[in-house]
Amino acid sequence: MRFIQAVGRYVSRYDRGAFALATAGSYALVVIAATLYVEISTRQPGSQGLEAIVMFAVTLPASQLLMLLPLTALPQVTYWLFPAAGLFQAWLLWLIARGRRTSAAATHQEEPASN
Repeated sequence: MRFIQAVGRYVSRYDRGAFALATAGSYALVVIAATLYVEISTRQPGSQGLEAIVMFAVTLPASQLLMLLPLTALPQVTYWLFPAAGLFQAWLLWLIARGRRTSAAATHQEEPASN
């Protein structure tokens, strides 16, 4: 419960914090779900590995850049590089969508007294 309250306080520091959390968090969940799908389905008998196209599509445009790297000698690295790129994109999405930080004075501003 404390974690949720701490996240709520952190998110409320920004103009569009709730929107950014919903957007970036949803994308991060899609990346995690696609990673699990690809890991489970490629280990099934008869799989030809074409399920990995899902991971490629979910992590666009970073996956296009990763395809240019010569990683054929390191197959274990490529298994986790695409999900890491997707989570990095989710973090960038959070940074872009959250907006400016609200000042403490603006959030706790009191109404002036009328005379």
